[in-house]
Amino acid sequence: MLRALLCHHRCGSTWLSGLLEEVCSHTGHRFAQIFDADMVGGDLSAFVQRESVEVLVYMNADDVQVQGLTELRGVHVVRDPRDILVSSYFSHRNSHPTDYWKGLEEHRAQLQSMDVTQGLLAELQCRRQQFRQMQDWDYERPGVLELSFESLVEDPLSGLRRALEHLELLSPENSPLVEPSKKGLRSRTRAALSRVRGQGAQRRRIDSAALLALLGRHNFEALSGGRKRGEQDPMHHYRSGRPGEWREYLDSEHLDALATLFPDLLKRFSPVLR
Repeated sequence: MLRALLCHHRCGSTWLSGLLEEVCSHTGHRFAQIFDADMVGGDLSAFVQRESVEVLVYMNADDVQVQGLTELRGVHVVRDPRDILVSSYFSHRNSHPTDYWKGLEEHRAQLQSMDVTQGLLAELQCRRQQFRQMQDWDYERPGVLELSFESLVEDPLSGLRRALEHLELLSPENSPLVEPSKKGLRSRTRAALSRVRGQGAQRRRIDSAALLALLGRHNFEALSGGRKRGEQDPMHHYRSGRPGEWREYLDSEHLDALATLFPDLLKRFSPVLR
């Protein structure tokens, strides 16, 4: 069985991939991360079989490639496309690495030559393939749990527990997961990580204490250099992390263009777009 985290650009993929990679380092599952199918010769299924991948992170998931994966148990994470637009604009203008994206330097120069209003319109054109993939996605795929980025941000412990339980990477427990105080979390972190490291590849699932420990190492404050969620740094990959910031940047021109190009996308996510 293949376990997979299926993401899209600026939907928490870097954050979740780092956390899941560390989970696999403790559970002994063979982990792989790819940005797109071009990285593996255009055939994701063949790559998974060839490399005996057990846990896959597909950063820019394409539904056509996912259809070729057999015995799939996955988690699909999506985000408000309006926030994706704003997040990708700042990332591509200021901070996103250019190593694996040959056209980004040119796109970045274009964005930096424009004001914010025009830059966001240019970024919308850049996001057309991603939004089309999100619009055409099969949201009823058996074995795939649908999660919103917003729910993960609002309650990361519950959201990640739900995701890891679905992927069968978290030990089932009868007691509820309760977040301890910061002092208690530090002591539980040391004990939990020491325990899972000691068991190494023989351990196939982690428990809630280990999940809390890993989350402490992969929360926004730790990844952003000490900022709290909502405190912005436009030059950092983890710029803000606060849902709903599109209201500060998008005007009627942007919203009309998004609705014209991808009406079904906005309709599909209307319950979580507020």
